[in-house]
Amino acid sequence: MSERRYEHEDLPDHRKALAGAGGIVGGLIALGFVVAAVAGRLVGGAPTEGIEGMIPIDELTALRATVEAEWAARAVAWEWVDEAHGVARIPVWRAAELALARGLPTRRDTPRPVTARGLR
Repeated sequence: MSERRYEHEDLPDHRKALAGAGGIVGGLIALGFVVAAVAGRLVGGAPTEGIEGMIPIDELTALRATVEAEWAARAVAWEWVDEAHGVARIPVWRAAELALARGLPTRRDTPRPVTARGLR
């Protein structure tokens, strides 16, 4: 067997540079926390209930309850829009029942296989 000797060169040690970069990043993160804490003390905490000019929480809750009750009433209501043309607005569950009772549309002829010639 032959012995092979490889040339190698010692690479410079970058540990000091990496430690310095880590110190800088860590210092910036700590500085960010300090700035946030000082800003929180100067400006004050977040408002407890709503922001000035917004609808108060109790009125907003009442408005939401009213809208949800209106949506629930519309979900089960039958509203004929145009009887002459046979157009109606009905609940989704009733439309599904009618569609299933009528049956889904089917093809009369068997489908042909798709080929590259048929796509042109």
